[in-house]
Amino acid sequence: QAQAAAGDASRHGELSARLEALRALQDKVQSSGRLKPWLLKHGVDSLQGLWTRVHIEPGWETALEAALRERLNALEVGRLDSVRAFAADAPPTRLAFFSAHAGPVADPHRTLPRLSDLLRLNDAGLQALLNDWLEGVYTAASLDEALLARSQLSHGEVIMSREGHAVSQHAVSFYAADSEQAGMLARQQEIENLERQQRAQSLIADESRSASVRVEAAYTEASLRLASVRREA
Repeated sequence: QAQAAAGDASRHGELSARLEALRALQDKVQSSGRLKPWLLKHGVDSLQGLWTRVHIEPGWETALEAALRERLNALEVGRLDSVRAFAADAPPTRLAFFSAHAGPVADPHRTLPRLSDLLRLNDAGLQALLNDWLEGVYTAASLDEALLARSQLSHGEVIMSREGHAVSQHAVSFYAADSEQAGMLARQQEIENLERQQRAQSLIADESRSASVRVEAAYTEASLRLASVRREA
């Protein structure tokens, strides 16, 4: 029991270390760069980026980042007209704002699988927004599959591979992480997954410690009884 408890504690420690490293990296990426001072200046530094609210099927994070690019860091405002004031002092880097309002989901007009179908959202407004931004963006398991399916595309449409490579009717664009922001969505989803694992491991570790304590108490009690019997004999 003691060995099992030690093993559970070790696994919990490993999860905690990985979690802290990912959180530190996320915090560093968000606080660095030229945008932070601008956000503070305009009083919008408390707004959460879209990436903190978006989830997608595991393995497709890079494809979504490649499709949305700077829009993945978009900030939500109550009224879109309010961003007019920023025209006189525009952000020093690319930045998008959005106002999410629930609307009808676009009807699929293709047999190709849509990237937006892989999203896991519980917000109708965000779903409508991303259906709009990802209109005409489809998926393929590999670059070869995307190339074979490109004849089904019309003007402006693309097929994304898991790696973020984009295939259109007449071109292929290869994705590469070109900024420190790259990988934020995948890291965030891993952080959330590790947090769930950490909670579960904490419960397992607590139960292992409790079981170990119970075994030791039972052993001690049995030893005392045996010693008492021997003295009486």
